[in-house]
Amino acid sequence: MSEQSAKTESRLQQRNSSASLHAVADTQSQTNIDDFVRQLNRATDFHKLLDVFISNVRKSLPCDGIEYEESSIKLYLLDGDLMQQSCHYNLSYEGQDLGRIRFTRDDEFREDELVMLETLLAGLVMPLRNSLRYQQAVHVAQRDELTGLRNGNYYYDNVDLEIERSNRYHIPFSLVKIDIDNFKTINDTHGRAAGDAVLKQVAHRIEKQARSCDIVFRKGGDEFLVFLPNTDGEVALQVAERIKRNVLSRPCDYEHEHIKIEFSAGVVSVAKTDTAHNLMSRVDKALFHAKILGKNRIHTEAAPENVLREWM
Repeated sequence: MSEQSAKTESRLQQRNSSASLHAVADTQSQTNIDDFVRQLNRATDFHKLLDVFISNVRKSLPCDGIEYEESSIKLYLLDGDLMQQSCHYNLSYEGQDLGRIRFTRDDEFREDELVMLETLLAGLVMPLRNSLRYQQAVHVAQRDELTGLRNGNYYYDNVDLEIERSNRYHIPFSLVKIDIDNFKTINDTHGRAAGDAVLKQVAHRIEKQARSCDIVFRKGGDEFLVFLPNTDGEVALQVAERIKRNVLSRPCDYEHEHIKIEFSAGVVSVAKTDTAHNLMSRVDKALFHAKILGKNRIHTEAAPENVLREWM
């Protein structure tokens, strides 16, 4: 942790109440603050809310990377690149944990810039609390009962927003689709309960190997999706290979049986013209190629010319 990060944590403890944050806000133009807060209150969706907040931060001061994480429902967002100097805040309101946010860049943040960040955070706290309450309700509704992973509805509800963010900020992301090979044979040979046990164990292994920023879904049946933010195709292939090694490292257990499994996977990176449905169609084709080439392998499609890559 840099010296400035330690100092910022100390500042946070001193300014932890909403009252002290609003006192900081009084030093700014009230008209601008009111307009900023109105923008936040109109953005009820979590991702749109953070987009509005991040946009205003970037208008107010130089900032290379902004990272937000909320652990209870596994929300994670990274906008830009993480740099050496950082200031970070543990957000809360009336005892409710609202997650952690970090701002980074190459140069130390000046005192007046820290005041500006705290002013903007003062406006974020209440809308963020409301948004997180909604996200927690959605979190329950979008969970697969068998595996505990997010279900396919979450994908279609959120990926179009992520594609919009990718185009706006030139941030790549990739998608991996996994299908257990010959799963019907497992059900027919060992029974439906054994098949369910296999799905639970595979889901757990995939989630264990995924990075903290990744999102794992159960698409349905024996299919899983892994959404990889801020990740181009080359890194996505490495993540998929690591997941495959772990999932296949040992058989799945059911009662006294040890059930050997294999899987195929497709990997694609988002292109500028993609929609959620189009991206799904592309990853389906990549998975199909893995199947027809002999199963138990990973296939990544040739990157289209308009694929979003990391800006160097």
